[in-house]
Amino acid sequence: ICGCATMPTREEIAKLDYGSPVSVDYETAIKNYFDKILFDPYSAQYQFEAPYQSWYKEPPLLGGNLYAGYMVVVWVNAKNRFGGYTGRQKYGFIFKNNDVVKVIQPEDFELMKTPQ
Repeated sequence: ICGCATMPTREEIAKLDYGSPVSVDYETAIKNYFDKILFDPYSAQYQFEAPYQSWYKEPPLLGGNLYAGYMVVVWVNAKNRFGGYTGRQKYGFIFKNNDVVKVIQPEDFELMKTPQ
C-alpha cells in the first residue's frame, strides 16, 4: 500500500507551474534517450502522441515528488538480446520549458493518476 501513487492536494494542483509548451523536436530528444538504454536502438519502432499539459506524482516510497509540464506519451517496440521484439511498451516524458524533467516507465503507468 505504501508504494501506491497518491493524489496531489488541491493546493498543490493550483500552484503547479507547467512551464512553456514544448517547442523543441521532442521526438528526437526521446529517441536520443532510448539510443542510450535499448539493446538494439536501430530496431526501435516509435509511436508518438501529441504533448499535453499533465502532472505526475511519485509514490511516497520513491520520494513523492510532483512533476508538472507537458507529457509526451510514446509507445516503443525494439529487439531484445535474443533478436525478438519485446512488444509495444508505453513510456511518458514530462517536458518543462523544453527539458525532460521526468521519464515515466511502463510499470509506473498503472499507478499514474493524471488528467488526460
